Amino acid sequence: MCLYNDLLVTSDLGQVSGLCLLDLTAAFDTVDHDLLLQRLDNTFRVRDQAKKWFKSYLTGRSYCVIYGGGTSATVLVTCSVPQGSVLVPLLFILYTAELADLAAVRRQITRIRGRQPATRALRS
Repeated sequence: MCLYNDLLVTSDLGQVSGLCLLDLTAAFDTVDHDLLLQRLDNTFRVRDQAKKWFKSYLTGRSYCVIYGGGTSATVLVTCSVPQGSVLVPLLFILYTAELADLAAVRRQITRIRGRQPATRALRS
């Protein structure tokens, strides 16, 4: 509702608004293992045995396709989190946590400058 209201307010003021939407339908397939492990270490202080456990959970995975009696070449998986685990949502949240931090900083800067509608923050 807030975003919709901001769009209406800027339109009423004769200003142009832009909106960027993210499609996260395949988001779990884009999680880079090395970057996730780095964030677990640097941002969340996951170290030693816990970090080794996450590394073993993520790495060394491969897949192939079997269809019509034929089998494709085996491919090493360097991105994505194992599907069906209760850890998947948590790992994705930890992986993308930096985005929320960046958005929070951006919103704070906008407030300091005295701007109100979120749509105006995109233009500075």
